[in-house]
Amino acid sequence: MSRQMWPTGLVTALVSPLTNDGIDVTATRQLVERQVQAGVGGILVAGGTGEHGVLTFDERAELVRTVAETLDGRLPFIVQTGALATRDAVRLSVQAQQIGATGVLLPAPFGEAVNWREKRAFYEEVDGAISVPIMLYNTRTAGVMALEQVAELASLPNVSAIKDSSGDATLLGDLVDWAATADFAVYTGWDDQLAPAVLAGAHGAVLGAGNVVPELIVEVLNLCYRRRLDHEFDSAWGRLRPFLRFIGQSENYVSIVKLAVQMRGVDVGDVRRPYLPPRQDERAALVAVLRDLDGDRAS
Repeated sequence: MSRQMWPTGLVTALVSPLTNDGIDVTATRQLVERQVQAGVGGILVAGGTGEHGVLTFDERAELVRTVAETLDGRLPFIVQTGALATRDAVRLSVQAQQIGATGVLLPAPFGEAVNWREKRAFYEEVDGAISVPIMLYNTRTAGVMALEQVAELASLPNVSAIKDSSGDATLLGDLVDWAATADFAVYTGWDDQLAPAVLAGAHGAVLGAGNVVPELIVEVLNLCYRRRLDHEFDSAWGRLRPFLRFIGQSENYVSIVKLAVQMRGVDVGDVRRPYLPPRQDERAALVAVLRDLDGDRAS
């Protein structure tokens, strides 16, 4: 498949609004509508920022259906379908395709480490079960893949993109250079490398930060795509980067992003255990960062 199957720009890794009873459908719809209004390229459902590991299979399905129904074709959406067992990753990927997902984001099994032969077999089995595009997920928890391994998996019929959260700037640069001649889409999942990655040629970014400041991220990306590196870019990127640095260095990315969304006026509930809400000092620091970002909107 071609990289053109994938949305350009910001793909927001949506948080999962939760209540004691399960998925908060109303809050989920609010978050989705905000992404539409902000002009993002797409939405990722049930990713790491979406706490997929603490959701039941039924909750993951309900979340995907809610996003699909709310979007009603207005934006592409991608579903993270990783699981510890291959059979479960196949089940989740088939289900995502049936609901209407544009593609799936697929990390390798992230429990006990799998070797390369096992990882390759995992991707082959999921690839053979679906016909929608597959985005690889290069993340430390699932084992970072080298460029040669990514290129090998790219020979599978549906594998045509990667989200790189390796934290390795050299690897990201190598992936971007290779992808330019391989019809392959590279997204950065490294928040504060957003602008450098896209200026280097990345297709876009898959970020949890889009839950909080989608408009500003879209503005920065558009300036990068147009190579408008003037005072307008300096101003927008200068405002955005300290926030991205802060959440990227936080004790728990998921919980700090969820708290920031609440400070923006959408009650998405707390994180589920084993995750814990931010400490009081981190909460106070977040308030200060958001105030620096855009005045007194934070509270």
